[in-house]
Amino acid sequence: MTRWKERLAFYSGFAVGGLWFLFCSALGIVWLLVAPRSRQALYMYGRVFCRGLVRLMGWTIDVAHRELLDAARPCVFVGNHQSFLDVVTFGSIFPKKTVSAGKREIGRIPIFGWFYRLSGNLVIDRGNPRGARDSLEEAARTIREEGVSVWFMPEGHRNTGPELLSFKTGAFRLALAAGVPVVPIVAEPLEVIADTGRRLARPGALRVTVLEPIPTDGAAAGRSFAELAAVTRSRMQEELERLRASR
Repeated sequence: MTRWKERLAFYSGFAVGGLWFLFCSALGIVWLLVAPRSRQALYMYGRVFCRGLVRLMGWTIDVAHRELLDAARPCVFVGNHQSFLDVVTFGSIFPKKTVSAGKREIGRIPIFGWFYRLSGNLVIDRGNPRGARDSLEEAARTIREEGVSVWFMPEGHRNTGPELLSFKTGAFRLALAAGVPVVPIVAEPLEVIADTGRRLARPGALRVTVLEPIPTDGAAAGRSFAELAAVTRSRMQEELERLRASR
């Protein structure tokens, strides 16, 4: 009986969430046509769509060291990537004046993709190294001139295994180019609230930890992007293992 309830909750949430997703995306497009490239758009999207869906599903997002989301900005946020639900869970804590970095394919999603591009997110074409490099250089200028932060999921692909995937380097190249810190964010395994593989969802609390910022200036200014990525991944892996063990 519990399994059937969890399956019903998953499909009901998926259906209602899908409609809510389209409505909020369309509303966001209208806002951005009136106020182009508003730096508040994604923050408000997180508050309305993501937090609304989190409440609907009976979830809570328990954030340890939430104050670090604001303490080091502008910065480059990096989070682990487990599921399409990361948009909802991480989106519900998305800070003000922050944009995200995503693959070119995101911009092709009807309605949401249009909103995604209009709201000033960083769209990276990994098949075009020169274009990707130019996008990062433009993002570095935006960070310096406007104080905007950028959110990455450097694993590049969804991963529910115990080991983080190797990190793509774009986030760390950007942090070094802009001279801003990297702020790692780790969510515990999503199984506590949803099992997307078996199509199950249940009420519960997902723990998320914001780790101490990793500087790129001062004594750390000589780091390469590979070293910065390795240090970040090591700290995130350690926290992920701690969260797994303490559940």
